[in-house]
This record gives sequence, C-alpha cells and structure tokens, in this order.
Amino acid sequence: MNPSDLAVDPVVFALRPGRGTIALHATGFRHPRARRVSAERFTAFADVTHLALGRRVLRIGTRQGSFAIDRDAFVAADGAEGFVRALFERIAGEATGAVQLARMAEIEDLARQPASQRVTRLIVLACLVAFGLEAWLGPGVQHAGFFSAPLATRGEPWRLVTANLLHGGPIHLALNVLGLLVLGGLVERTLGSARTVLIAGLAALGSTLAGLYAGYDMLVGASGIVAGFAGALLWLEFRLPQRLPAQWRVPRRLFLGALLLDAMLPLLLPEVAGAAHTGGFVAGGFATALVAGPSLRREALRPPALVAVALVLAIAGASIASAARLLLGGAEWESHAERLLNLEAAPVLVLNDAAWLIATGSTPTKKALEEAQELAQRAVAATGRRDPNLLDTLAEVQFQSGDGDAAVETIDEAIALAPGEPYFEEQRRRFTGERERDDRPAPPVGPLLGPEPEDEPGPEIPNPHRGFEEDPGIAI
Repeated sequence: MNPSDLAVDPVVFALRPGRGTIALHATGFRHPRARRVSAERFTAFADVTHLALGRRVLRIGTRQGSFAIDRDAFVAADGAEGFVRALFERIAGEATGAVQLARMAEIEDLARQPASQRVTRLIVLACLVAFGLEAWLGPGVQHAGFFSAPLATRGEPWRLVTANLLHGGPIHLALNVLGLLVLGGLVERTLGSARTVLIAGLAALGSTLAGLYAGYDMLVGASGIVAGFAGALLWLEFRLPQRLPAQWRVPRRLFLGALLLDAMLPLLLPEVAGAAHTGGFVAGGFATALVAGPSLRREALRPPALVAVALVLAIAGASIASAARLLLGGAEWESHAERLLNLEAAPVLVLNDAAWLIATGSTPTKKALEEAQELAQRAVAATGRRDPNLLDTLAEVQFQSGDGDAAVETIDEAIALAPGEPYFEEQRRRFTGERERDDRPAPPVGPLLGPEPEDEPGPEIPNPHRGFEEDPGIAI
C-alpha cells in the first residue's frame, strides 16, 4: 500500500470496543480481518467483488478472500447500511467503477435466484437409505458394498462406487451427511446440479481408486465425496473469486485450516482413510476445473460434459444393481465366495461374514455351502481357533450343510472359550434338535473372545454377526 492510498481525513465508521474501525481512504478502506478480530487489513476499492448485507451479518467478497462484519458491531444503528452506501459511491468513482458495479449486480442477481440442491440431497438420501437397509436387513448390506482393493480388482468393480454410500456407524454417517449438506450445497448452488453430479461422481471414484492404490482391505463412507466438494470449493475460491457471491464463500484462513486438520487426522486416528480423502479432494478439484466456466451455473454444459454426466449416472446405477444382486443371494454368492478363496490374505472378518451370510441365507446352494465351510475354516484357523464367534459361524455352516455332529463339536469349542454365554448354549440345543431348526437365537452383543496366551496377545474381533462397526479394522 502506497502512502497516497491513505486519505488525510478518512470517512470512519465506528465499531464497538474491541472490534476495530472501518475507514474509507483514497483508494480503499481499512477494516477488521474477521468478524471478531480487531487486527486490520487494507482492501482496495477495485478488489471488492460483492457485498451481501443480511439481517445479522455484512459479508464482503474480494479478490483476495472474503470476510464478515456483524451488523451489531457498528456503533450507529444504521452503520452497516451507511458503510455499504459509501462503499458503492467510492467504487462508482473509480476509473472502472461502472464495469465493477455491473459485475457486482450480476453476482447479486445470481445469489438471489433459487438454486436447486437435488443432487446433494439425493446423495444424502442414498446414504440414509443404505444405513436404514443395513439396520433392517443386517450385515449383508455392508458386505455386498464395502470397498476392498483385492475384491475390486478380481471381479467386483462395483465396490468402487457403492462403498461411498455405506458407513461404519451413526457418528460416521452424521459427520458425512453434515459435510455433504454444507459443502455439497455450496457447490451445487454455485455450479448447478449437472456439474455437481460430475464432481461427486469423479470424487467418489477418485477416493476409492486412491484406496485401491493404498491397498485398503475395508473402506466405507462418503468422506471422499465430501473431500471432492472441498476440492471444488477451493478451486472456485482461488480461480473464480470475482464471480462468487460473498455469502457462498468460506474465509480462506478457515478453509485452509480445516483442510490442514483433515490432512492431519490420519496421524491421530488410524481408521481415517487419508489416501481416500486425498483422492476425492484432487478428483473434485480436477472435475471443477474441467466444467466450471466464468458464468458458473448459468453456463450451459458442453456435449462431452453431458455425456460424462450420463456415464456417471449409468455407472452408479449399474454398481448399485450389482451389489443388490449379491445381497439377494443365489449364484452370485458362489462367485463371491470363490473370489475370496482365491485371495491369499483376505481379512478374517470378511471371510467370516461371507460364510455366515451364505449359511443364513434363504436358499444357499450346495456349492455355496461348501465354499462357506472353507471360508469359515480359514477364518477359524487364522485366529488359532480361539474366537468363539468365528467357531459359531463354522458350526452354523456345518449344521446347514447337514453335518449336525460336526456342528455340535465345533459349538462345544465355542462354549469352552465363553462358558455361560446363553447364545452358544442355545445354538447347541438347536443343533441337537432340542430347539427348532429355524429358531436361531439372537447373537450376543459385543465381542466374546476366548482367553489368549500372555505372550501371544491377539486383536479384539467384533461380533461378526452384527456387521461392520466403527473400529480400526475399517477405513473411513
């Protein structure tokens, strides 16, 4: 800032104590950096892009960022209105003031026009429906759709998409729904629904493709899409700030601080899938760079972009349909079990869940039951036959296969590891015919691990019959 930018007698708008002041000078104005910070900065009149005077807050957009001032921070009752009038007068007096005011009027018109948020809400609805289906139908929903790098590359590519709609628990779901509504809402309001489809689709694929590169065994959550929306907003903030309504912008320091915190989360929480977040963020920013024009949502999409939008929707529909076919059972389970058996190091919970879901399905085929028994035996062997829940799965498969004696022997092992647990006792009664064949008892709550040698501690394995929960074994 040059000395000539300052006026000898600036026009001052007093703010309440501790809030600083606003002073109009020759070529710009001094103002607080943020709503409740008295530290000041100087902004040239030519850098102002938009003013949004709301009932409680005055938001000012500039080429260098955006900031807000509370209306009640002004000492005078009409201080905010007076400042806005004076600022418009100063801008009008600039050499290019007429062009600048015309652009500000265009931005204001854009901000006032109703903007649909159908896509954002549809993604949220899909996540909520998936969570509700899991509560209703059980762990099969998670198993049919979670992302696994080995499975995605061995015949189950739909997991690249469906994992984005599943969540590890209510807290995980709530955080991602909030992120989708806030960040996704801003993106869709700015760029329109069609572009938001493309950004969300590429962010979802970018997230799981990064998970593929990182080799995640289990990954669920819409956080990759949320990160993609963050990447889109960051691109807009730094590439098209002069076109954005002030109320649609996030202060840059706050935005960059939130991104830094997200980047650090994997260091603090091992279950946070840092690679997936990064992949979604980069893909979202890249998609925005491809489709965002100077007129934002007013600009018509070009034919190649429309084709890409249609392709994203087709891939999403086909992926959900593929997961649904697996969930419904039948021959699909045979192919799925065969893929798991061909994996050299499949996660124990995945092996166990597949075996349990096949055994407890409505009409498991003979081949599927044979594969389920091999899956269950691999899971039991991997834990040294010391987890009663996994032994129970093996016993269930043996029972459904017609080998009641083997089922009783196996469930007796589980009972020895967890004496007094009613569930295993009732399973034994069912296997011996004292209880109806189809009267399966409710599974126990929480983990039920057997004793482990002091020199060979093992990982705590959640109850496998209740599906995936928020635990370090699942990346989110």
